[in-house]
Amino acid sequence: LIVLTIFFIWKGLIPAYTSLQTDFPNYYTSSRLVLEGNHFEKFYDDVWFQEQIHRFGINEQGKFSPFPPLTTLVFLPIAKLEPLLAKQIWTTINLLLLVFNIVLVSSILKTNWKIPLLIFLLSGLALINNFRFGQLYLLLTFTITLGYYLFTQNEKTLSGIMFGLFIPIKYFPLIYIVYFAFKREWKVVNAALFTTLILSLIIFFVLGFEMHKAFIEVALPYHLSGLLQNPFSATFQSWASLFRRLFVYDAQFNPTPLFDSKILFEILRWFIIVVFSYLQYLVIKKCETNLSIEKSSALSFATVGIVGILLSPASATYHFLILVLPFVLLIDYVGEISTRWQISLELIFAIIGYIPYSFFTQYDAHGIFTLLAYPRLWLLTFLFLSWALFVYEIPSRETYQ
Repeated sequence: LIVLTIFFIWKGLIPAYTSLQTDFPNYYTSSRLVLEGNHFEKFYDDVWFQEQIHRFGINEQGKFSPFPPLTTLVFLPIAKLEPLLAKQIWTTINLLLLVFNIVLVSSILKTNWKIPLLIFLLSGLALINNFRFGQLYLLLTFTITLGYYLFTQNEKTLSGIMFGLFIPIKYFPLIYIVYFAFKREWKVVNAALFTTLILSLIIFFVLGFEMHKAFIEVALPYHLSGLLQNPFSATFQSWASLFRRLFVYDAQFNPTPLFDSKILFEILRWFIIVVFSYLQYLVIKKCETNLSIEKSSALSFATVGIVGILLSPASATYHFLILVLPFVLLIDYVGEISTRWQISLELIFAIIGYIPYSFFTQYDAHGIFTLLAYPRLWLLTFLFLSWALFVYEIPSRETYQ
């Protein structure tokens, strides 16, 4: 804990307090422009938005086009401040969110604070880059974790509200709403969708029709397809990115694919989605068949979260903070059955957090060697398959115990 904390302070906290880096300027600039109250229809014009970033004295590259309109409201309380001061305040808020997340996870696991803190620190670059870049993923993790905690306390309407808060901003909580719909937890589903609707209507009336039209036409289709910045880059460790790099020609971003076949790209992309969705279904059914309602509910929730990250169209390092809650639910149960399995899964998780991705980028866009440029994708796949294998050995393990 001491070593990991020192590393986090050195690589994450100090840079967060002393420098402006991408992505914070995007969030800050959008909120400050809202306070100025004009040109909302230009937010998805990357050239214009970059000019506004520079106008506010920020010498960083950025754009708003990946983000939904509601994102503009997140930093409103600090948008009038100078950029670095605003970043410092947001960093302090992130520290408080880290503490809140640790307290919540401790309550869920009924354990002390050391284990949740250790898991957050083991997330490595996820936690570090969330602070460095001024990202929102500790806030997103907090709303999901609080939503899950409230669900376990049978506060289902409040749970749904928490899940719904971030759906119009980062989409990811929607996978849990689909899961709750399959479980027929309609109080959670209805509260989440109602919260999403209310927030969407508020931002629609604040920012107007033209901005939302630009979002739907310019940003949304590309975002859902993983077409962010350079969609061929291994920076976004996803199946879509890998298959696009291998099989889709692009004169600017991918002039030398392994071979050009958009049909094969689509076939493989959907094949992966179908296969892992089916494996997810099998794991959940196995948990429901062999475990108590409380345990199977926790492990089903964890499985949905892991597969959601695995199948996301594009994932950056800080996205893996969302993996913390599913992972602690998983290892909490695994540790009851096998310490060896628990340590093995924790080791995979830690490698995902700390593996030096810069070493592997040299293989990106090098034919078949491109496969080596996606270590996080392979590790996450291995983590899920290891969990699936463990689930299918549950009966024999419990009998042996």
